[in-house]
Amino acid sequence: MPGQPPPPAPYLSEEEVVRLIQSLAGKAEGELIVGIGDDAAVLASQARNLVVTTDLLVEGVHFDLGLISPYDLGGRAMAANLSDLAAMGAQPSWGFLSLGLPPRPQASFVEELVRGLVEFGRRYGLSLAGGDTVRAPQVLINLCLIGQADPVKPVLRSGGRAGDAVCVSGRLGRSAAGLAWLKGGGDPAAPEAAAAVEAHLRPRPRVAAGRALAESGRVHAMMDLSDGLATDLYRLCRASGLGARVQAQRLPLDGATRRLAAKLGADPLDWALRGGEDFELLFTCDPGDLELLSQLLAEAEPGLETARVGSLVREPGVRLEDGERVAEIGLSGYDHFREEA
Repeated sequence: MPGQPPPPAPYLSEEEVVRLIQSLAGKAEGELIVGIGDDAAVLASQARNLVVTTDLLVEGVHFDLGLISPYDLGGRAMAANLSDLAAMGAQPSWGFLSLGLPPRPQASFVEELVRGLVEFGRRYGLSLAGGDTVRAPQVLINLCLIGQADPVKPVLRSGGRAGDAVCVSGRLGRSAAGLAWLKGGGDPAAPEAAAAVEAHLRPRPRVAAGRALAESGRVHAMMDLSDGLATDLYRLCRASGLGARVQAQRLPLDGATRRLAAKLGADPLDWALRGGEDFELLFTCDPGDLELLSQLLAEAEPGLETARVGSLVREPGVRLEDGERVAEIGLSGYDHFREEA
């Protein structure tokens, strides 16, 4: 009635949260024999290579609820984990969600969060098979995903060879640009920022591209770009016992990202190297195979481009060559345990 306050938002008990997740996840089918609702899930798989990944997202560390909708948050959490499976060349199969929520969680928030997560996973063939819930001081999202890599052998970080071309899929720095725009109070629908905001809020894990690269048998090492090219390439080099040289002019930055950087007074090169959360693929291969692999990626995901950004070398360290200047850039990306400036 006019003049009366709206009814309070419905809150959920733990049992109601579990039932809501169960209803959104759907019934067990296919290789998922027993899903949510029992003490444990039962899976049936003929695969010899099961690929398992887990990722924890914490409110105030990985996301700001003032900048992202619950639905997009669920999808983004799933995308971060799917990207790890993509980097191993695995086909996503099952997921397990552990969810921490403050007391008296709103039904609408939980429903949209889980719906975003479940629907995003289904696009890539993944079923939510179980998990746990707990009361927490802030929202915590922990996902454990299982993928299958048969008959493909998983591609590791440690297979890089001296002389390999260092390559990335897609464009770098878009997610960092989108985050900077949102943090600065920019309109998410502004035309000049639309691509960057989309990349940050609704990233696309390169599952099909990762499978194509793994199936080619021509990729020596691979990982996803979650903490920035500088840090992630350092990790790949360390695992392979090598170093790398990166050419600044080869970094795939699009015009929109550069224009947004100019508008915000930021360095687009820094976004590409240290921004993180691009969820593209970083891989190495024989330079002679690059043309073929670029074609395979474009066929697996139409419109996806590949860029060679440098080479693996025997000398340790990851160095950026920018004209006549050479700088060490290893481990300069995102670090969970670094104090904020």
